[in-house]
Amino acid sequence: MAINLVHRPDLDNRIEKLAARLGLRGRGRKTAIIEQALAVLEERVERTHPGQAAVSASLDRYIESGRRLRKRLAGDDGPGNGPPLSLALQRGIYDDRGLPK
Repeated sequence: MAINLVHRPDLDNRIEKLAARLGLRGRGRKTAIIEQALAVLEERVERTHPGQAAVSASLDRYIESGRRLRKRLAGDDGPGNGPPLSLALQRGIYDDRGLPK
């Protein structure tokens, strides 16, 4: 879908001001500004949104932490002593706001 800047003078003015500030002149200056803006936005999105590999690694660490904690808690007091294992796990894995530690 093409953007017709004739119908959006506010955008056209902003692009022209940016082009002047960046020293871009002549034909293609508006396209260059839009390309640079897109590149900056793409870079920002990459930094703020983890990739699938990072999410998978975090989940694996979280799962392994739960396994280690379950083993430790089951061995501490023996079965039937202290709070239920589910409550002990909840306290061990989640902080006061209910978010993973």
